[in-house]
Amino acid sequence: MRILILSNLYPPVVRGGYEVECRDVVEHLRADHEVTVLASRHGREDCPPDDPVLRELPWLRPNNLRDSLMAAPDALRAARVVRRTLARFRPDVIYVWNGAAVPSAAISALLTSGIPAVFRVCEYWFGTLYSTDVFTRHLTPGERGLRGLWARAMRAANRLPGLRLDLARPLPAAVCWNSEWVRAATPVPPPIRAVHEAVVIPSNARTGEMARVRRAPEPGRVLFVGRLEEQKGAWVVVRALGALARRGDRAATLTLVGPGDAAEQEALTRLAEELGVAGRVRLTGPLRGAALEDEIAAAAAWVVPSVWDEPAPLTCTEAALARVPAVFSRVGGIPEMFREGEQALFFARGDHEGCAAALAEALEGGEAVQARVARAYERGRELSFGPYVAAMDRFLHDGVRALREAGASRS
Repeated sequence: MRILILSNLYPPVVRGGYEVECRDVVEHLRADHEVTVLASRHGREDCPPDDPVLRELPWLRPNNLRDSLMAAPDALRAARVVRRTLARFRPDVIYVWNGAAVPSAAISALLTSGIPAVFRVCEYWFGTLYSTDVFTRHLTPGERGLRGLWARAMRAANRLPGLRLDLARPLPAAVCWNSEWVRAATPVPPPIRAVHEAVVIPSNARTGEMARVRRAPEPGRVLFVGRLEEQKGAWVVVRALGALARRGDRAATLTLVGPGDAAEQEALTRLAEELGVAGRVRLTGPLRGAALEDEIAAAAAWVVPSVWDEPAPLTCTEAALARVPAVFSRVGGIPEMFREGEQALFFARGDHEGCAAALAEALEGGEAVQARVARAYERGRELSFGPYVAAMDRFLHDGVRALREAGASRS
């Protein structure tokens, strides 16, 4: 088959696991299919000159005045890019990954092409498709005042030959969510009629590397891997380290691995100083390959302390496959991935005292901890890349078949 992938970002332009997962699925599909990737222009100046990805869609920044004023031209540009790509590539299937921060006109143009369309939903953008976009949200009458005037201007622009988006008629698609949590929080929006649905917990090719890590844990060493932004919860673990120190634990240390801007790093450093644990907190920045594996090998506990509703973070599976005792916050789709108490220890969102208690238990070691690690490892194998791509292949096959049958029933 010829498959057209749409994703707002695509490696080497990466924000998180969504883009990495997409890239690994693309590489898997290319073994048997012809695949073209269409992404936004964001970050394309940092891509290699032989980059095969079509990075042509406008990138929309949140609450940006320029993007709001350019809503109609950007929508027109996105629709034209999509239609030009469809005409050139002539795909058999359209595979939408992340549609956030690109004009919804691009997705509308894909859906109205009549080509079978499937969605992989790993975040919350899908549930508000069209309704939060700077252009398409104005195409439904009802706004008043100055917003009403602007809305009428947008509806007038939509009559241009290059647009003429029709959002009133629900169009068929197959949808795959990355957790039951996201499925409940991000249901199928009114512009879409789902003819096939599935849930597949995410994975990526790196999970195999985790299983090969040679463990050499250092007593008391706690590992965090992720962005240092507030919602990922690194500050919760720093506070938990302070709580452990107050309880008399002088051995625990914390390694924070991941990207963060100067303000985020300064805030965490200042917090550690205030709590009297600055000498035991280390920020490494982002690490990959052998450097990351060395940190994982040395960890006595791996903590995922997110304070937002993580859909299904890959770091949980990586911790399990690396055989590191795992401590997770009880948010989003994480409890679907691993059973509380049996495969990992959990604590409530933002509860640094609860995090400290769970870390103390994990760092204590012993047979109970090792038994929990072994059960987590077996669960991690179920969530590893091989079973994942097999499930995603089934979704694509079943979704396309359902879409073709739905089309045949209408004809």
